[in-house]
Amino acid sequence: MAEKGKLKAKIIRVFETVAFDPEKGSYRAVDVRFEYPIGSGNYYDIVIPLEEYTPEEAERRVREWVQKYGSLMGKEL
Repeated sequence: MAEKGKLKAKIIRVFETVAFDPEKGSYRAVDVRFEYPIGSGNYYDIVIPLEEYTPEEAERRVREWVQKYGSLMGKEL
């Protein structure tokens, strides 16, 4: 079992794509697909503009996503 406080996301796939933004139109991007929590079968995508993409940036954005939204997953309201 992972230590408490450790992120439990797994990057599954990274690929180039084309995205659309109403303000700037179509642009080339990198889609980072990850599973959270690991083993759940729930996959999420983060789209990063191609000129901003680095492997380190992808990891940073996945970590930020988990910190911001991860605590809501599975929460009963």
